[in-house]
Amino acid sequence: MTIQWYPGHMTRAKRMIKEELKLVDGLLEVVDARVPESSRNPDLRDLTSKPRLIVLSKTDLADPLQTREWMEYWKSQGEAIVETDLLQGQGLREIRAAVAQTFPNLKRHPRLLVAGIPNVGKSTLINGLTKRRAAGVGARPGVTKGKQWLSAPGMQLLDSPGILWPKFEDQEVAKRLALVASIRDEIFDQVEIVWWLMQFLKEHYPDALPTRYGVIDEEDNALEEIGRRRGCLLRGGIVDFNQAASSVLKDFRTGKLGRITLDLFSRSESR
Repeated sequence: MTIQWYPGHMTRAKRMIKEELKLVDGLLEVVDARVPESSRNPDLRDLTSKPRLIVLSKTDLADPLQTREWMEYWKSQGEAIVETDLLQGQGLREIRAAVAQTFPNLKRHPRLLVAGIPNVGKSTLINGLTKRRAAGVGARPGVTKGKQWLSAPGMQLLDSPGILWPKFEDQEVAKRLALVASIRDEIFDQVEIVWWLMQFLKEHYPDALPTRYGVIDEEDNALEEIGRRRGCLLRGGIVDFNQAASSVLKDFRTGKLGRITLDLFSRSESR
């Protein structure tokens, strides 16, 4: 399976972001803590040298030890970064403090572009900073499509659509982004991507599947066994592998398999 997804609206969005970067003082780059390296768009990093603050979102779903490793690494590289749990409102005060420290001499509130790939939590961040339900939030990539200027205490925010990059040279990155819903589910084979996830969990988080589904006897038929236990059956008692995969995928995305990071720092620390 090869995963590629770069719809036409992302090309237009990239052009728009390039123009809007001329109007802002810096940017808030929102990154999913479960895929902290894979969810950083290399095109976005190349578009501007203006100050940026990395906002690490969805830390409640990520491995806290891995989050700490990535935080320390980025700080050692001179990056400004804030860890957040946006659904609980945690980290918003630290973001405001970091923004104030970055732009101490401006006579007005700094203007910031909120940017990132699809479904990393940009709208949730904006809603938290503005203290109102200002931006559309959805579980599917592509909810935010247009430009929105919003006022927040101590800053002005410019929302932007989530964009990826034109081609995934590393298909491992594409698989991780598919698992966290930054790529539309219709683009990839869910059974194959869940099989990849299960092999990853077996190696790095061996308690995740047994804790959620019980002891699985036949490793080669693990998805079939999970599907049978969860009642994912077709007529005649045949396991519906698509339904079983969808169930495992949902459990991963909602944290029911535990706090899991797909970008392991030890694998990428030399970058």
